[in-house]
Amino acid sequence: MCNMILLFSIVGSFFISDPPDFSIESSNFCIYDSGEIEHNMNQCKPNPAYSYSTDPHDLSDFSEVVIPIVFWGINKTDGSNQDPLTKAKVQESLELLNSAFAEMKICFELNDLNYIDDSEIYWSDYYKFNKHVKKNYPVSDEVLNIYVPYRFTNNNNNLRGGKWSSNQMSVNMLNYKTGILPHEVGHILGLLHTHTGEKAMNCEHITRDENDLSYNAKCTGDRVTDTNAMPNLYRYFHLINENCEYEGDLRNCEDLPYQLTEEDIRNFMGYTQHSCRSTFTVGQGIRAREFIENSQKSGKLGFVFQKK
Repeated sequence: MCNMILLFSIVGSFFISDPPDFSIESSNFCIYDSGEIEHNMNQCKPNPAYSYSTDPHDLSDFSEVVIPIVFWGINKTDGSNQDPLTKAKVQESLELLNSAFAEMKICFELNDLNYIDDSEIYWSDYYKFNKHVKKNYPVSDEVLNIYVPYRFTNNNNNLRGGKWSSNQMSVNMLNYKTGILPHEVGHILGLLHTHTGEKAMNCEHITRDENDLSYNAKCTGDRVTDTNAMPNLYRYFHLINENCEYEGDLRNCEDLPYQLTEEDIRNFMGYTQHSCRSTFTVGQGIRAREFIENSQKSGKLGFVFQKK
């Protein structure tokens, strides 16, 4: 059971260094550094650091962990806000995250709610926002920092959020309690978009038969074997019906039709109808927990703690 402790303060400012520069994947949904996990997207060789398991018993074997969160509400310099981040809204965010990650035994607890009064980033370009925050405002390596500005100007104000360091991410005020929040936290915990590499020559193949010579789900796509090969459905929402079922005939790099289930359409990490995204798979849960273990062995993800 997650204990949510509410603390509130106003922040000061100082300089922190920029993270390494990686290639950036972008769209109207989110911005994510896709090169940070597995750099060689063309090497079709499973990573021995991961089990690729989809067994629910393997997921249940993990012990519960806690991730403390600091939320950052972004106001104008005079403290005003057209849609302020309130205590009640933060509570809604936490409830969504704890529901979404419950089967992974990942518990989110509020460490603090801070406010930044700065018109420069209240409604600004996403990249400008990141640079400005990193230069002027403090973060702790022992918490996950979630920033909630009013809007991002990218893509005519349609950009919803992004992960921009190992413990910093943002969602705009429209999405503090939508599927984009667990989507970005999923990126923080090592999960890729389900359509990763769809345009590559070695795209994820349709088959899920490991004896099929065409099988490559462990080394392409999102590297999770219980998510089907998936296209980016942004601009193809008309192919998804009101029951979150796929009714299209899009094809992959082998010119084979995608075989998508309702669970694929509802996956948090897909670019599907915004209202549909509501679930992770067991394989994604195991992948996230193994990512946490692998990262902590190398001295990273210091904001994930064993439940006491």
